[in-house]
Amino acid sequence: MFRYTSHFVILAVLISAIGLVSTAKTTSAASGTSAKRVPNSVALTSSAPSGNDSGEVYGSFGQGGPIVVDQIVVAPQANPYTAIPSRERRGVITYTVQAGDTLFGIAAQFGLRPESVLWANYDTLEDNPHLLKTDMDLAIPPVNGIIYTVAAIPSRERRGVITYTVQAGDTLFGIAAQFGLRPESVLWANYDTLEDNPHLLKTDMDLAIPPVNGIIYTVAEGDTVEGIAEVYKVTPDAIYVEGYEWNLLRPGEQPLAGASLIIPGGSREFKAWTISAAENAPKTNSYDASGAVVARGNIGTCGDVSAGLAGTGFFIWPAPKHWVSGNNYAGWHPGIDIAAKLGDPIYASDNGVVIYAGWNNWGYGNLVVIDHGNGWQTWYAHNSEIYVSCGQNVYQGGVIAAAGSTGRSTGPHLHFETRFQGTLPNPFNVLPPP
Repeated sequence: MFRYTSHFVILAVLISAIGLVSTAKTTSAASGTSAKRVPNSVALTSSAPSGNDSGEVYGSFGQGGPIVVDQIVVAPQANPYTAIPSRERRGVITYTVQAGDTLFGIAAQFGLRPESVLWANYDTLEDNPHLLKTDMDLAIPPVNGIIYTVAAIPSRERRGVITYTVQAGDTLFGIAAQFGLRPESVLWANYDTLEDNPHLLKTDMDLAIPPVNGIIYTVAEGDTVEGIAEVYKVTPDAIYVEGYEWNLLRPGEQPLAGASLIIPGGSREFKAWTISAAENAPKTNSYDASGAVVARGNIGTCGDVSAGLAGTGFFIWPAPKHWVSGNNYAGWHPGIDIAAKLGDPIYASDNGVVIYAGWNNWGYGNLVVIDHGNGWQTWYAHNSEIYVSCGQNVYQGGVIAAAGSTGRSTGPHLHFETRFQGTLPNPFNVLPPP
């Protein structure tokens, strides 16, 4: 009995569905009104091609069957938008503060954040909104952010060498940057006064400032452009072509003796202060209070020192800290400035004999120099105290001095140099990893 009943139910459902479909088609045909395409709707599948150009679609079907929308007209709606204040947006404009204005109100009026208005008017508001006053002129930026004024390059004559007088607080880096040059170009142009030593810079000193990076060279009798170019590591074209504006030499012409040549891109090795035989020679019949011979020029010079303890050929860090706190190694700075506090112990980097111990006039201040007997020397500068003396044998790791800031120094540190047979290699090449 249950089986017969279920069969009747299924048959009834099928008959009802067929009846609904027939009714829908009859209603569409009888109404005489075609189905409308819904604006902005998804595309429908048409059962027959359109017969007119009005944009109407007849007998449209979707996934679920026929769609009848003849009673509905769907029109697009306007999109809402935010009105942008009417103002000049291509640059900074000026706004005069009115009675009752507040920083928040002015910022909102121009679509900005309050801090952008403050930042743009530091000279008048000093980051303080309470300083806002009626009739005050404010700079209004076009967008949120910062208004930054780029510092102007000093107006100067670049067609030749000019003279600059050192001011209080000047540094080699600062002077070079002021004229768009590298520090070594300023040093090379002023060897007679600075002797390749930036520590000799003094207030009221006159410096020659070249127009470009390179060398200023005074021509000697018999010099040729080709020979000069080779010495300073450039091609003759650097003098003839790149330097024509200053040298006024045509290809093939030779400069006159005494003339100054600008050599763009030229370079040379730096000349470091050395302990020469002349420097070591003591003054005749000159002694200090203890009866020791007084050296010529620099107090720390030792004179002749006999052979002493030989080095191992391996170096250790000469200070407790193993990092740079000032200038790193460079052609014009042939050493490294190792971090140190005033009074920190300074160690002998290797075995050797002391060949210099005392004051140095060349900017090193209290200086110790150790000769390691194998072509190597190590230099320890700016010490506050020196614990060794001339001719003394020292062992690797022995304390030889206390860190300080003597000589041309801007704060406590150890200026450390390594020298090998007259050259000045980078100390990092021989020191162990930090």
